[in-house]
Amino acid sequence: MSKKVITKHQAPRYQRDRITSYLLVSECTTGSRTVTTSLVEMEPGGKQHIHSHPNEQSYAILEGCGVMTVGDETFEVSAGQSIFIPSSAPHGLQNTGDSVLRYLSAASPAFGGEAEEKLWPLPPLRTANKTASGAGGGQCS
Repeated sequence: MSKKVITKHQAPRYQRDRITSYLLVSECTTGSRTVTTSLVEMEPGGKQHIHSHPNEQSYAILEGCGVMTVGDETFEVSAGQSIFIPSSAPHGLQNTGDSVLRYLSAASPAFGGEAEEKLWPLPPLRTANKTASGAGGGQCS
C-alpha cells in the first residue's frame, strides 16, 4: 500500500456562504472507501445551512467559535471541542466570532466518488505535483 498525502491546496473544494471546504481523505483524492474528511474554513458571519445525510459525522473545532445546531439542540462551540452528529441528524453551524472558524470534518461511511464530485465541484487551488505527492489516486476525475 502506498502512502497518500494531500494538502488543502491540492484538494477539490467548494465555496459558498463565506465557507471554503477542502476535500482531503476521500475516494476521489486518496481512494478511501470508508471515511471522508474535509477541512472547512468559515469566515466571520459564514453559515452552513441546516442539512442532513445518512453518514455519521464529527466536527473537531480547530480555531474560532460559533453556534451549532444538531437535531433540536443549538449550542456554542469553540476551539478544542469535538461534536458528534448522528446519522441523518439535521445539523448546521454559524461563525459568530471575529475570526475564521476552522474545523476538521470526518464522515463515515464515506460519501463516495459520485457525491464527492457534486459536493466539492471546484478544482484544487494548486494542481502541480498532485500525483507526485500521492494524492489523486482515487476513482474520480
